[in-house]
Parts: sequence; structure tokens; C-alpha cells
Amino acid sequence: MLSDMRHGARNSPTRRAAQALPVWLALFAWLSLLSPRLSAEPVPEYDLKAAFVYNFALFTEWPANVVFEGGNLNICVNPGNPLHQSLSALGEKRIKGKRIVVRQTVAPDNLAGCHVLLLDSNDRERWMQIRKALDGTSVLTIADDDDIGHDGSIITLVPDNHRMVFDIDLRAARQARLVLSSKLLRLARTVQ
Repeated sequence: MLSDMRHGARNSPTRRAAQALPVWLALFAWLSLLSPRLSAEPVPEYDLKAAFVYNFALFTEWPANVVFEGGNLNICVNPGNPLHQSLSALGEKRIKGKRIVVRQTVAPDNLAGCHVLLLDSNDRERWMQIRKALDGTSVLTIADDDDIGHDGSIITLVPDNHRMVFDIDLRAARQARLVLSSKLLRLARTVQ
């Protein structure tokens, strides 16, 4: 009977709501960044995109066998990507206890240790090589470029009527063995 009481207390509606609170607070904070009505000043485009990248990683689950060396979650980006500076500001944040580290990648063979890979139009010519290098890995690919986004990236950031939206390719996520939160899927413009 004592075990039943403990089990009941452990799964009480109040306890479940308290456990879900941090996720909902993070989601609310993210949504407040996305809504221009909630902010007196518009958020600069690259800072907004960096906030999206942070939240994409926050609502992604990597397989248990993925190594987070040094307790770091590595966001990789090419040096010419204009988001690099805004992403660097994420270095003080943590996701699920892992410190965010922004790394520059130059060549497709330099992707070892990446957990998130941000791609833009500078990566178009190398995209096929990058895809081959990522085959069999669990890397969350985020394209800030429609061409790459429609050609196998897991998430694509898309400007739409003065706001930022995103599309998700679940097939690509499954191939990478990544699980995207249902909360993230509900916020996507499209899920394929």
C-alpha cells in the first residue's frame, strides 16, 4: 500500500505539471521572441535565427550512443555564415546540461563531433559532399537556404511575411536517428 501511495504521489497531476513547467517556460520564451506584438523593438534577424537554432537543439533528442565530448553540444557553422556571431552568444547557454560550443567547419571531412550543423547558401556547392560525410551520423542539420532545405536538411528556416517560420523533414530526422519533440512539430509550418 505504501508503494501505491508513493507511486500515486509520483504521478500526481500536480507533480506532472510541475515537471512540465520548465519545458513550457522555454517554449513560451521562444514564442515571445517570435511574436512581434510582444516586443517593443524587433529582434535582429540573425539573433532571431540563433534563438531558433537554440530551440531546435533544445527540442531534439540524440541517440544514447552519441558522444558529447567534454559535456559540450557542438553547433558547427562555416566561417562565412553571417549567423556565426549571433550563434557565438549562445556559448553561455546550456541544453540539457550540455554547454553549447560554436565551432567553425571548413571542409566536409571536418564534421566529426558536430551535433548541430547550420548550413547556408555558402554550403550549396559542398552540400552533396556534406551529406555523404553525415551519412550514418546523428547530426541535426538546419538550413538557412531553400535549396539545401529542399534537398535533405532536417530543418529549414524560411522567411514568410516578415516573420521566420520553419519546415521539418521527418524522413531526414529518422535517418539521423534524431527524435524531434511533438511541441516542435506542432510549431512547424510544414512537416514532411
